[in-house]
Amino acid sequence: MEQNKYELGVIVRADLADDVLQAEMDRVKGLLDRFGATIDKVDTWGRRKLAYPIAKKTEGIYTFISYTAPSTTPQEVESRLRLMENVLRFLTINMNDVDIKAAPAPKVEEPKAVAPVAEPVAVEEPVAAEPVVEEPAAEEPVAEEPVAEPVE
Repeated sequence: MEQNKYELGVIVRADLADDVLQAEMDRVKGLLDRFGATIDKVDTWGRRKLAYPIAKKTEGIYTFISYTAPSTTPQEVESRLRLMENVLRFLTINMNDVDIKAAPAPKVEEPKAVAPVAEPVAVEEPVAAEPVVEEPAAEEPVAEEPVAEPVE
């Protein structure tokens, strides 16, 4: 049967005791062994903050397991991971589909030759003078015109 490379990412609750955490990870590894997987590498990232709360939890313990297995193994393992209470999230990636080496490198354009720019000339800032206060002009006396009183 054809063997494929997979990576399983598992996030378990961060509030677990060390022995319970180890027991959960042993259960996950046991599932992989049970369904014919060969574990290549186990990478534990440890406690990390979650991007969003999951089951009212804001932190989780991240573990990534690289393994080689038949194509039926991921489906069997994931169906059992769904039933584990302490597992918050999991994701299996088929590493045969991820071809990092074949991805073309991004093309970077060579910078075009640019004529040198003249050096900037320092410009002195004008010194702020004290504000000029203008005195109000003397008011000229206004001649009062006699007001005619209304006749009754």
